[in-house]
Amino acid sequence: MADIFEEIVRVRRERVGAALATVVGGEKGVPGKTGFRMLVYADGGTLGTVGGGKLEATVRDEALRSLREKKPSLLEYTLDERSADALGAVCGGKIMVFVEPIQAGPTLYVFGGGHIALSLAQFARALEFGMVVVDDREEFANQTRFPGAEVKCGDFATVTRSLTFSEDDSVVIVTRGHEHDEEVLRECLSKPVHPGYVGMIGSKQKIAITFNNLKEQGIHEELLGKVKAPIGLDIGGRTPAEIALSIMAQIVAIRSGKAT
Repeated sequence: MADIFEEIVRVRRERVGAALATVVGGEKGVPGKTGFRMLVYADGGTLGTVGGGKLEATVRDEALRSLREKKPSLLEYTLDERSADALGAVCGGKIMVFVEPIQAGPTLYVFGGGHIALSLAQFARALEFGMVVVDDREEFANQTRFPGAEVKCGDFATVTRSLTFSEDDSVVIVTRGHEHDEEVLRECLSKPVHPGYVGMIGSKQKIAITFNNLKEQGIHEELLGKVKAPIGLDIGGRTPAEIALSIMAQIVAIRSGKAT
């Protein structure tokens, strides 16, 4: 079972589609004992067992449905050949299986691997956010600098264009230059699905110039109005750690409905 728990951690961290089936009750003689677990991946692959045979095949199908619908369910099966709803097993007895989709935690995308990103990584771990760091310099985009994060090194615009966001995701734009910030923001706001939070660092003058440029490139003013810029809550912070704290506080406040 330790392998399953380690795999669940990986599944959540890497946002792999999977559902977990756990035997939560059963009569004496059924093949799946209480506590048996099976992880079912989106492609139909499995890890672990709930007892094998037709029961396991049926539970696998239900787990895939749970994953598609993003809803848990409690299943009860009769393991004999007599009743109309039985599975046709000869061992007899009843078994209950709880099936639940593995929900990935929210993901924080940070564009720019500088000092603020380092502090954001610490807060993200503590708050159980997945983290993706993007920079075009290898010395700022590597696993040694950001252990536990997914790191992408490449041209900012190209990498951003390759990403798919969900409404649960948060984007923090803290690159080393106005040009890169503008590129990332343009690509983020050009997606069919936008992140729930998009924030960009910068002075009021820089932000005004960036927004005007993006308007001229066809980005709607309504979308720009949702961007948190200047980024973060106003807590008077100046150090990278204080700025990162203000950013994460704003993200959490928005996610919990305490801010807009």
